[in-house]
Amino acid sequence: MLTSALLPPREGMGFYIWNLSRQLDKFGHSVQIITRGSARSLYQEIHQGITIWKVPFLPIYPLHVHIHSLFVNRQLRDLEQDLDLLHLHTPLIKHPVSELPTLVTVHTPMKVDSQSFPIESPYAATVKLQIPFSIRLEQEIFSKAEQITAVSKSVAQELTSYGINGTSVDVVGNGVDPQTFTIGDNSPGARPPNVLTVCRLGPRKGLEDLIACARQVVERCPHFQFYIAGDGPYKDKIRREIQSSNLSENVILLGHISDRKKLVEFYQGATAFVHPAHYEGLPTVLLEAMSCGCPVVATAVSGALDVVEDGKNGLLVPPHNPRQMAEAIFRILNEPSLGEKLGKAARNTVEERYSWQVVSKKYLAHYERLIGTPGHRN
Repeated sequence: MLTSALLPPREGMGFYIWNLSRQLDKFGHSVQIITRGSARSLYQEIHQGITIWKVPFLPIYPLHVHIHSLFVNRQLRDLEQDLDLLHLHTPLIKHPVSELPTLVTVHTPMKVDSQSFPIESPYAATVKLQIPFSIRLEQEIFSKAEQITAVSKSVAQELTSYGINGTSVDVVGNGVDPQTFTIGDNSPGARPPNVLTVCRLGPRKGLEDLIACARQVVERCPHFQFYIAGDGPYKDKIRREIQSSNLSENVILLGHISDRKKLVEFYQGATAFVHPAHYEGLPTVLLEAMSCGCPVVATAVSGALDVVEDGKNGLLVPPHNPRQMAEAIFRILNEPSLGEKLGKAARNTVEERYSWQVVSKKYLAHYERLIGTPGHRN
């Protein structure tokens, strides 16, 4: 696996790669991951039987990916004789120098992602500066890949802007472990009313809409609470918005929750899980909440449309619309039977279509086909 995501994981793509790797390991396959380290020398870690190579990374924007790739290629030369296949996860990586067959999973195409990325801070300006470089890197990766996969139908469709036929892209989806993310024992009526949101505190996550929604909810239910789990460059900005809205007692920033058991308890204890993003591939946290039987309210964007059927296993609302978001929350709050129905259906959706066992088998079919390609060793 080649990725730009930090490991141990702290955000969606990182969890995707880590959980896929763990499932492949359970099936008896050997997995090694190459990702970003620090400016120091190469560092090796082994977690649960999976080897992680953290190669040197220098944050020299916008050329950081090109510089990092030099170290990646050097490490691959040492490992290549023991490998059968490379699985690349975009964005923010460069196609490696290798004769091995390559499969690419697209999480968020930069051409589309950048359109929902406002310049509101020096951090955002830095990211915006690198976008043309990132798009060229993606075009190179797509032209050289022997198989392209996507995490959602919307991502596959978005790849047409790169000249790729969307029908040639296999939508494998995202996954979650239903044995870890389980339905709780407590009935929803016994829980204090609260909403949970889990995301990276960064652009295009719709957190400003969530805070505006919270203002409307708290006006009618003064004791209602919103929990936001996650970390990121917008943390201080979000905190200021909460304070300026006089919501410090109602909107609580939990920070990054690394303890899976604790996170599951938050999912299980929530009246609803709200995903307010303006754009997303297929968010892991949405699947986690659904797996825990938590009623979900999601913006009708991107990958959420693959998973959530409005009124059947969750509620969909338009993006940038705090009022409708608040009304959906009140609907679940005031109709306990609806919340229970949505939660049960959400759990069934995950078990049938979005467990890591299901998703990893799709990847294994591609792996086996690629390493059997003439010209590549088996």
